[in-house]
Amino acid sequence: MCLCGLLNITHSVHLILCIEVFFALILLIQSPDLLTMNGTYFYFLGFFDGGGWFFFALHVSLCITCLISSALLYIGSRCQMPSLILPHVFWQFGFIIVSVLAIIVLMTLGFSGKMLMPSSIVLSSMMGVAGICEMWWCLLSVAYYRHVCDTKDRPFSTSVSPDEDPLCARDSLV
Repeated sequence: MCLCGLLNITHSVHLILCIEVFFALILLIQSPDLLTMNGTYFYFLGFFDGGGWFFFALHVSLCITCLISSALLYIGSRCQMPSLILPHVFWQFGFIIVSVLAIIVLMTLGFSGKMLMPSSIVLSSMMGVAGICEMWWCLLSVAYYRHVCDTKDRPFSTSVSPDEDPLCARDSLV
């Protein structure tokens, strides 16, 4: 069982997939705002004036790659193809790295006075929560990848159970 013992690993990964696709679509819908503001946000104190295209490109590329890797994860899950699960795991690693770098940049801008400090803290906290969730989900995705690999190698074997997976076992989380 995964997700605090409520769902099995397959359903947990599908739930994570739905959550990520939902937020990627919502953020993609909001992305044109980055062009209209053109980088002139109140919390940047004019530091990124004219940088709307950069933020738009970064934002859209993260959302589009999330949607593509999520589609591959879904197809890999349905067809039991482990190689299609890996792109989403790599996307999750990439998002974790982007989150950490964004927190470092935001806090540096806040401390240097190029961004309002309260805004820096709030945006860093939001990126931190997303990064922590993505770390947890990445562990579940890796456990699911291993589960699919094991069941693909031994389709009729019952010796491999998601409950016994050390990355997903409920007892190891307590």
